Amino acid sequence: MKIQLSSAVFGEFEVDDHNLIGVYGPTTLEGPGISDVQIRERFAHPIGIPSLAELARGKNKVVIVTDDNTRATPLPRLLPPLLDILKEAGVRDEQILFLVGLGTHRDMTELEIIQKFGKDIASKYRVINHEWGNPEALVNLGKSELGFEVVISRHAVEADMLLVVGSIVPHATTGFSGGGKAIMPGICGEKTIEDTHWKALDFAMAEILGNFDNPVRQAVVDVCRRVGLSAIVNTILFDGDKIHDLVVGDVEAAHRQGVKSCLEVYGVPVNGQADIVVAEAYPTDIDLRQAIKAICSADIVCRDNGVIILPANCPEGAAPQFPDFEYYGFSNPDDLYQEVEEGVFSQKLLAYTLVAIGRIISKRVKAILVSENIDATKAEQMGFQHAATVDEALARAYEMVGQNRKVMVLKQAGQILPVI
Repeated sequence: MKIQLSSAVFGEFEVDDHNLIGVYGPTTLEGPGISDVQIRERFAHPIGIPSLAELARGKNKVVIVTDDNTRATPLPRLLPPLLDILKEAGVRDEQILFLVGLGTHRDMTELEIIQKFGKDIASKYRVINHEWGNPEALVNLGKSELGFEVVISRHAVEADMLLVVGSIVPHATTGFSGGGKAIMPGICGEKTIEDTHWKALDFAMAEILGNFDNPVRQAVVDVCRRVGLSAIVNTILFDGDKIHDLVVGDVEAAHRQGVKSCLEVYGVPVNGQADIVVAEAYPTDIDLRQAIKAICSADIVCRDNGVIILPANCPEGAAPQFPDFEYYGFSNPDDLYQEVEEGVFSQKLLAYTLVAIGRIISKRVKAILVSENIDATKAEQMGFQHAATVDEALARAYEMVGQNRKVMVLKQAGQILPVI
């Protein structure tokens, strides 16, 4: 069977029918998604809170946290109805600040902000990148329920109305993206971002990924309550930036409803496990640090001693913000974990990614990276084998596990939740 991934970058590849278990991806939905009228209806009837207009009356500083250009949330469709509500409630344009919740991603450029927000909004309102590395831009809220200090954007703390806009997909650190994740870790200081991710290593992947009621998300909600988050605005997307559903309202009640809609698109029933899993990283493949999210989904369905093939474009390389990413790689997760715990290695957020993925691809399965933007030398230094094409990777995988082994293909693996 000839197979084409969601991204055209890798072309077609072939899997013999007797080897193929199935090709799985986000649920294919027909039509354009919900209309602009339906979007305004969602804003008019939020879940679990009073109306946004009521909440906005008399407010002097409204801060709206958004995701960055590594996410597809269609801000030009969502922000105008939200801004109309704020205007009708008496909030002036100059009282509104858009804060891009970078986590520790790089700053968005001026052009990227225009592309993300639309020219009208980007030129009319103040839009800034979160300064996660600037102590003067941060405030300490005290300890989280998970035991670490919460240091967060001063803009959020000083706002008298705080909103977040983003999208919901399964996520390996908090169970699902969206909800309060835009607050913690999205607009926290570097150490809090590190500690949030590091704490997720205390739990098995299956305890977090796709599980709404997990301790990390619950701690995130507590921080959102403390900082005074007024409402979330979360889309569930399909086929790029089409909107399957939109939830507006309370950080927990609306998010829970959104997760149900998310699973309609990204919860993917699969037929058992496979010896070889082709896990497409697109669209979360701007760099390898983002792309390895696909490994988390593949881990659920790849048998012990199997092979995960990761097609990932990675136009910005391995991890531009973390020069040591390539040096340390995924080969020694246990040693790196111990070094962090003993205070020998201080880059905890970098270590989190390397440990979480290293526990999979250095201890349980093998992994082959297919990327023209990361060469074989770098890939092998980080603990991957390297192949120029998916066909080449499959041929090598068969040599490793046997010619008659079963193959599964996961499209957009960084966003889906395989359900066996």
